Amino acid sequence: LGQVDRGASVGYLSQYPCEDEILLPPLSNMEVYGEPRMELSQGEEVMVVPLRVSVNQKSLTMDQLVSRRRTLHLAMTDTLRAET
Repeated sequence: LGQVDRGASVGYLSQYPCEDEILLPPLSNMEVYGEPRMELSQGEEVMVVPLRVSVNQKSLTMDQLVSRRRTLHLAMTDTLRAET
């Protein structure tokens, strides 16, 4: 796995010390790559689904998306003003 495919562990900030929490990058995708299986965890049966996380590096950033939307709205406003 490359660095871009890994999440950041923030388990040390978790309200629940027995849980590990992972932050994933924006625009991440999760793909099932194996068969789900049942496992015992703390005396309870849980379903484990193997996932692979990847990031679409060709997607626009949130700042780029907001900028594009702003440009479209401003152009629409100019068009509406020109029509009246």
